[in-house]
Amino acid sequence: MHKPTTLIAALLLLPGGLAAQRTGTYLQPQPTEGTTRVAQRGANFLEIAVGARGRAMGEAYTGLASGATATFWNPAALGSVDRFTAAFSYLDLYGDLGISHNFAAVVLPMFGGAAGVSYIGLNSGDIPRTDEANPGGGSQQAGEFFTFSSKAIGLHYGRRLTDRLEVGFTGRYISEGISQASVNWWGLDFGTVFNTGLYGVTIAAALANIGPTATYEGGAITARITTDQAFPFPVPIRYKTTGYTLPTTFRFALVSSLMGGPDALVTPGGKHDLRIAAELNDAVDTDIQMAVGAEYSFNRIVFLRAGKKFVNEAHTDFYSFGHALSFGGGLRLPLF
Repeated sequence: MHKPTTLIAALLLLPGGLAAQRTGTYLQPQPTEGTTRVAQRGANFLEIAVGARGRAMGEAYTGLASGATATFWNPAALGSVDRFTAAFSYLDLYGDLGISHNFAAVVLPMFGGAAGVSYIGLNSGDIPRTDEANPGGGSQQAGEFFTFSSKAIGLHYGRRLTDRLEVGFTGRYISEGISQASVNWWGLDFGTVFNTGLYGVTIAAALANIGPTATYEGGAITARITTDQAFPFPVPIRYKTTGYTLPTTFRFALVSSLMGGPDALVTPGGKHDLRIAAELNDAVDTDIQMAVGAEYSFNRIVFLRAGKKFVNEAHTDFYSFGHALSFGGGLRLPLF
């Protein structure tokens, strides 16, 4: 008795549903809108800054980079390395989630400049494994936990071409993923540092993470299925995966020596040293961002640093000025 009524109601609702599917608005990129490709690139761990000095200065460090951490910031700065140097850092990210970030690098003077090798790693820690049969975790067949890890191994070289100009480059092997699905890239960095000789001003630039598009490969990407009983033999298939590119970034920096340097703007020479830095960061997956930093030192032994990174992606208006504000200090103890 109720079937005709139900059928009529379905017929009345069906055209409306089909019409709703046909009358959508497709979002298209607009020149007036900011970049909306955040987290759309692979190997985003390469955007995590390394070194206490650079992080304390709000990441306005491309023009001040020195020592082994220059392998991350600007390989051109390796041209000033005149002795064996090494650096290591460890970050415990995001509270107690177990996510860790590691960096290590060594640099040696050679080939008329300096060459180095570096390692960057990101590890997610144990993540409970879930699947269709075990939505709550605890898969006995595939294992109870899995780990997502990322790594980059780099070879670096920097050289001083003149008394004011340094250039450098980096080649990296980059990989990330899980045990049955991973992706690999080859990446390049290029950098330059130019001391203008005018009022203690230095100009620096670095183009980082240049590389091709790559896709995930591994046992989780392929499978063997049986089509039907008439053809019982398994057929190999491969899931279609999206290609990912590296987070290519261009950094441009200006550094001014206000106190201490031989051509300092305000007070040349003396025990007090003060440098300020400003930097523009233009990445393929974010809007242009600016960072400023300052470093003060007394007698090149005691150091105080502060910086601010202006994070200006979309939907960040709720951040206060204190967001991405940083500070730090250091102590240099000459042993020989």
